[in-house]
Order: sequence, then C-alpha cells, then structure tokens
Amino acid sequence: MRRLLYIIPLTGLLHAQEKISFDDHVFPIFEQSCLNCHNPDKTKGGLDLSSFNGTMKGGSSGKIVEPGDTSSTLINLSKHSAEPFMPPEGEKLGADKIAVLEKWIEGGLLETKSSTARKPSKPKFETALTSDPTAKPDGPPPMPQHLLLEPPVVTEKPSAVHAIASSPWAPLLAVTGQKQILLYHTETLELIGILHFPEGDPISLSFTPDARYLIVGGGIPGKNGITVTFDITTGSRALTVGKEFDSILASDIRPSFDIVATGGPSKLLKLWDTSTGEQLHSVKKHTDWITALDISPDGILLASGDRNGGVWVWEAETAAEFHTLRGHQAAITALTYRSDSNILASASEDGSVRFWEMNNGGEVKKIDAHKGGVTAFSFAKNGTSISAGRDDFARLWKPDFNKLRDIKLPSLPISAAISHDGKRAFIADAYGAIHTFLTEGQGQPEITTFFNNPQSIETRIELVTARIDEVRETISTSLAANEERNKSVQQAIDALAAAEKALEQTKNILNASEKGVNEAKRTLDQLKAKKETAPEEIAKANAAFTAAQKNRDAARARLEPAKNKLNEARKIADEARKPAPPDKSLELAETELATLIAREKSLSAAAINTRVLAASEKTHAFAINRQDQLANFRQTLIDLSTPTATLNDKRAERAAFATALGETQLTGSHLTEAQATLRALDASVGNLTDTLHQQETALADLRRSIDATTRELINAKSEAEKLRDTYLQALK
Repeated sequence: MRRLLYIIPLTGLLHAQEKISFDDHVFPIFEQSCLNCHNPDKTKGGLDLSSFNGTMKGGSSGKIVEPGDTSSTLINLSKHSAEPFMPPEGEKLGADKIAVLEKWIEGGLLETKSSTARKPSKPKFETALTSDPTAKPDGPPPMPQHLLLEPPVVTEKPSAVHAIASSPWAPLLAVTGQKQILLYHTETLELIGILHFPEGDPISLSFTPDARYLIVGGGIPGKNGITVTFDITTGSRALTVGKEFDSILASDIRPSFDIVATGGPSKLLKLWDTSTGEQLHSVKKHTDWITALDISPDGILLASGDRNGGVWVWEAETAAEFHTLRGHQAAITALTYRSDSNILASASEDGSVRFWEMNNGGEVKKIDAHKGGVTAFSFAKNGTSISAGRDDFARLWKPDFNKLRDIKLPSLPISAAISHDGKRAFIADAYGAIHTFLTEGQGQPEITTFFNNPQSIETRIELVTARIDEVRETISTSLAANEERNKSVQQAIDALAAAEKALEQTKNILNASEKGVNEAKRTLDQLKAKKETAPEEIAKANAAFTAAQKNRDAARARLEPAKNKLNEARKIADEARKPAPPDKSLELAETELATLIAREKSLSAAAINTRVLAASEKTHAFAINRQDQLANFRQTLIDLSTPTATLNDKRAERAAFATALGETQLTGSHLTEAQATLRALDASVGNLTDTLHQQETALADLRRSIDATTRELINAKSEAEKLRDTYLQALK
C-alpha cells in the first residue's frame, strides 16, 4: 500500500500539465507516415520507429534526435531540408506535425507524459552577435586554451594538406590533417591544439572575422559531408550544419552566425540556417564542382567558383544573384575577399589572379601570376597578398597588386596564408609539408618546414628528452673548454708575475754587484794611495776588485735574458687576457636547452591534460547514463501502479467470491464449477503476484545499477578533479 500511496500523487503531479510525449503524440505521426519502412520487420537504414527505444537508438547513420536540438536529423529529413527526404514518397509532413516533433524534442524527448525530460547533451549555441564581427575582439586575441595535444590519428607519413588558414587577429595557423585540424603558433611554430574531425578528412578552413571560431568543411568522398564550427579557445563544437552525402569542398559562415554556405561535387550552392539546421537555399547555377567560396567580412556578399572557371557573387542572406564574373578559362582554386569587403580576388588554373570591385562587378586588375596555373591565393589584413602555382613559386604582391618578391618552393603548393601581422607567410604542399618564411627582405628567404602528421605526445617527449641530453653534453663540452682556457690565462698571468719577479731579482743582484765593484775599487785605490801598504794587501784588494767585476758582468749578462723573458711572458699574458669572441654556440645551446626544458614540461602537462579530457568525457558519459537510468527507474516505478492495482482488484474479487461461496450452499456440479472458478482466481492472483514480483525485482536491479553508476560517476568526477589539479600544477 505504501507503494501505491507513493505512485498516486506522483502520477497526479505529472498529469497536472499537458506534455508532448512519444506514446501520445509522436508515435501516431510515425504510425501514419513512417512505419511502412521503419518497423521491426523492415528496418530501412537500420532505423525502427515503432518504439521509443528504437527511436532513441537511431539508425546506421547514428542518432536521429537529441534533446533540445531541433536541427536533429529527424527534423531536417522531415522538413526536406536534407536528404534523403522523409517520407520518401508523397508530401512531406505538415507544419503542424513537424511542430509536434519539435516540441517533443524541445520538451526533452518524453516517452510518456509521466517520463522525466532528458537534458540536452550539448550546450545551446547563441547565434546573436554582441559586437561588430569585423572588429578586433576585446582583450587578448582568441587562442587555444588547454586543448587536446594528443593526435587522434598518428601516421608514419604526412598526407596532402587540403587547406591552411591564418587567424585574422592572433598568431595562429590552422592546418588540415587526417581526421584532425592542427593549430600552430605562427611565431614559435609550436603545435598548441588539435581539433578532432572524425567525420572524415577536413577539406576547407575559414576563420570568422573576429577570430573566435573556425569553420571546417569536409567528410568522406561519395559518402558524407558536414561542416563543424569550432570555438578556438575551448576547442568545443559550436555548430554542426550542412549534412551532405558527399564531401564538402568549400564552406564559410556569415559573421552574424545565422547562415553557413557550402559547395562541392553536387554543383549546388547551399545555404543553411544555423539555428535550425534547415537548408534555406539550394542554387543550381554552377556547371561543375564548386571548388571555392568565401563570404565577405561584412557578411553581405557570397562568392562561389567552380571547376569550370565560373564565378558568381550572391547576396549572402537571400542567395539572390548579384554579379556574374566572367574571364577565367579553367578551374577556380581560390576566392578571397579583401578585409574591407570591397575587392574579391579569384585565382585559377588558367594562371591568372583577377581582382574585382563589388559595386559594379568590374575587373580592376588581372595578374598573370603563374605559368601552368595558380593553386593558392590569400590576402593579408593589410592588403598584401600571396599566390602560389604549378611553377613551384610563391609570389608576394603589394596592396597595389604589383609584385613584391619571388620565392622558389621545394614542391607543388596547395594552399597559402599570411600571418595576422603580415610578417610570415605559409605555403602547404601535396606532401603534407608546410613551408614558412619571413615576408620582409629581398631574394630567396630562409624556409622552415614542418609537417601535418604530429607524433604521439609520448614519442615527442622521448625525442625532446634525447635532444636535451645532447644539448647538455654540448654545453658541458663548451664549459670544459672555457675552463681550460681560463686555466691557460691564469698560467700566463702567473708566468708573467714570475718573470717580473725574476727581472726584479736580477736588477737587485746587478745593483748589489755594482756597489761591490765600486766598493772594491775604492778600497783598492785607498790602499794604493798609502805608501806603507804592503804589496800583499794591494794584491788581495786587486783580486777582490777583479772578482766584484766578474760578479757584476755575470749580473749584467743575466739582465737581458730576464728582460726578454719578461717581454715574452707579457705578450703571452696580453694575448691570453684579450676577451675571447662570444661563444655563440654555447649561447645558442643554452637558449635551446631552456626552450627544450619548457617544451618537455609543456608536453608532460599535455599528457596529463589528455587524461583530464578523457576523464571528463568519462564523467559526462556516466552522468548521461545515470540520467537515463533514473528516467527508466521513475517510469518503471510509475508502471508498477497498474499491475499493483490489478493484483489488488483480483485479490478483492477472489475474496468476495470466496465469501459468497462460503455463504451459499452449493452441491454437485455447481459446487465443482464454483471451486474451479476459485482455483482460477487463485491462479490469476498467483500469476499477477509473480509478474509483480518480477517487476519489483527488475526495479531493485535497476536501483542497484543506479547506485553502481552513481559510485562510478563520483569516482570519475574525483579522478577528473585530481587530474585537473595535477595538470594545473604541472603548468606552473
């Protein structure tokens, strides 16, 4: 009874407000229009719409509905804004039925009116702008913050670079790779972020004028296409629009974020509503694949070009034709508006780049840029531009379209870009290489090359660690050489001091011997002057004088060698004391070592961040799973009210029948028949009791499953928080 008392007010509460549910509103629409092809016996496209669980599961192409997302596949196909149209035959669903489906999605995909609404699995993206989209963003320019650095796809060899794009306000270059977009710092050339694109290979890249977002178009040729708009700072997916059945070759988004334009092998220029995912316009004008398109920075015009050389300009909002630009004789390889939106540049395989003014659509300049064909072109923010072609040259052009410089390239270029400050140019080729050089200067510049197949973080750490050991060995050798030189200098200084001391001693000895000669001479002269001096004394004094002269001569003979030795020692000391030329190799090695240590620290932190992101995804998955389990638990709890009430009714019926049977005197066949009825009632009560017990057991199992998931969620959250703390500590 306590269970019934719990259920009754809950169901009463849920029925207090009318809600759109699958059972009451959506299933009747499916039953009328969809179940002929999407039922348990005929699951076309792997999709069964005959049940709530089947609808939630989706088909072979994935989920068809997401809570809160009215641009889901179900709505797009039902509106005929994406193919295949549903229903495939006859009229599309009426607006009233589509409105029901949208309200069901917005209401959280209720199975019954008593179900709990599901929360959106991805955040709602606000498309309204709060500032001028072409103006420089407030604060620091948008740069990747704590993005994934572990490549989801690691390849031994690089692949062709389909496109590169430079941020208009930040030192950031986006490069296409295999199922990923690589983000490099344009000054350090360091990989600072990776955006996963599992839908296929990214083909086109374009930054928004405020540099906050990057729109990526691509897919799998002949199978699917999509555009994804990434938030540069967080790496999150802000928009996913334009589902196609072939790869998207060109795409862009209006600065107002209301429209995405796409083109590709279908030859159709398509405009998509970003808020609903609905296709707004499909323009059939091009006669071949659309290979390039660009929306002007002010968002007013849209240019598109095809493989047959056709170029058109359209109103970006209405897709109304604005200009037809005739002149190219071969495929269009690039279309780019100048930053002021007044000039459109078109590059072609016919070898020319043409510049068009947008007021009247007139050609203001034609450059025969590259023999054999122009393969790439890009404007810098200051009006400088760069082109590249099949002659394996890149050329820089002044804002007045006159040539500034030629640069010989090592291979066939595919795409080109200039950094936000105009100081560095980038050229990508068909072999996965990105060549970069400074735009200033004359003659052939020094070219630095990197590739679009980054190795795993673990491998990069190993390489950096090995290089650190090499550089430390180089520094150790240089320091040892410096120490040896310092020793030599000190030895020369010591030798000079010794020579000075020896010379001083020699001079002292000479002075003393001179005094000895003078003294001996004076004594001799005095003795000679005395008549009474004995000859023996004179002879003795004369011998002393002669000995003093010999000592003096010997001292004089030692003086010159001592001076020469001093001069030699002074020369050696002076030479040794001369400042040595700066050891640039040591300075460079020490700078490289500091950079490598910082790089090792950064990579180690990136490895931790990879675990943080994985733990966060795990936590999110547990949270969604727990949410679904709680919804199932509540629904199961509500569903128990019916068999409980039925069992109580059947028990009451059996008790009433037994009471009536006891009060009635039956005999013979009537008694037998009544007893059989009583046994049938007992059996029915028993069956209902077993059924209820099974449902209660299932409910208990579900409760235990919820408890287990809750524990896993708590553990996952704890792990994610600890890893994040470790990551933030590693960044210090």
